Amino acid sequence: MRISFKLFVMILFLLNLSQTCVFASPQIVAEKKAGDFHYNIKADGETLTWSIGDGKKQSELKEDKNNQRELDQFREAVNEMSVQKFSLIIYILYLIFIGMIGYIFYKKVAKRKRELMGIVALFGIYAVYKCYMAYEFFVQAQWDAKYYFAALT
Repeated sequence: MRISFKLFVMILFLLNLSQTCVFASPQIVAEKKAGDFHYNIKADGETLTWSIGDGKKQSELKEDKNNQRELDQFREAVNEMSVQKFSLIIYILYLIFIGMIGYIFYKKVAKRKRELMGIVALFGIYAVYKCYMAYEFFVQAQWDAKYYFAALT
């Protein structure tokens, strides 16, 4: 029992030591890619180094007080693009699902066809609206990312 406890403590100590060695070297704090834009943040001690790009042009910047706000806004715009792209895919799948349900109701239900098609149409209109709004938010985030990328480079 005593030997296994010592072995357990030694393993924990070695794991802790290996993490300390890894954290002492530069590490990637965050990275994201959405559309043509991407960022990669590396931490080396107290300094953050940003690698940003728009598909055509790459830039590497060190974060300081002068560009901190623009870098954060660029990061938020790229993250928003990623979220809105995912939302758009989900809403398109929802629209396809509603279309399939509508087709099944149209073919299989003889009675109350008009009422069911009205309800399906309302769900379809909602899905089209959400697809449009997700696309608009995606485009807006893309414009924001372009603006902040141009401001930074």
